[in-house]
Amino acid sequence: MVSMTGKNKSRRGTVPPDVAQQIDANLKRLYSETASEELPKSLADLLAALREQEDPKGSDEV
Repeated sequence: MVSMTGKNKSRRGTVPPDVAQQIDANLKRLYSETASEELPKSLADLLAALREQEDPKGSDEV
């Protein structure tokens, strides 16, 4: 079993600023790519059905 004592314990949880910036940039890029994808047809159909339940008049306003 490895013990977390001494020098290793004091550094636990710290990330160098340049690494943190790289992580932030990669997460933002990944989120941006995912957020710009189209919804799958099944999910779009489900959302349309839910909207129809909320507004039985069939309004297409979002």
